[in-house]
Amino acid sequence: MEWTALIGTGLGAVIGVGSTLAADRLRWRRDTRERERANLQLLYAEFIEALLGARDAIDQVSKQTDRSPQERVQSVRDVIADRGAYTKEYQLELIAPASVIARVQDATYKLALYRDTVLHGATRDDLLCREARSTFREARKALVAEMRASLRWQFGPG
Repeated sequence: MEWTALIGTGLGAVIGVGSTLAADRLRWRRDTRERERANLQLLYAEFIEALLGARDAIDQVSKQTDRSPQERVQSVRDVIADRGAYTKEYQLELIAPASVIARVQDATYKLALYRDTVLHGATRDDLLCREARSTFREARKALVAEMRASLRWQFGPG
């Protein structure tokens, strides 16, 4: 028996197994990155949804000039927590990049300022209420832009 044929066969088997393992590893990494991206996108979307749900509730109360101040306070006091924004913020703090976390915290803070403006009696047409709403809107826009940038940076165009 020729040794060269045996060595060639063995070397071919090693190369074949090695290339299969390398391809499997690349496929596993790609699938893992796709799952991570999908999870992060979902959490981003859920957080934005929670913020906007709370904002809508605050906005509704700001329009209700016929209700007593106590009723308005009762309606709006816990709206951010009730919509799950704080819970989603904490989840994002575990997995999102620092630049996104800073924007998340800023948007949540600006929403709380809007809520507090309404809590203290401002109505939708009051200057303070309009400014608070506008400040939150700008923080939300900056947050969405940072979320998009983080997805592109971490995972590439998708």
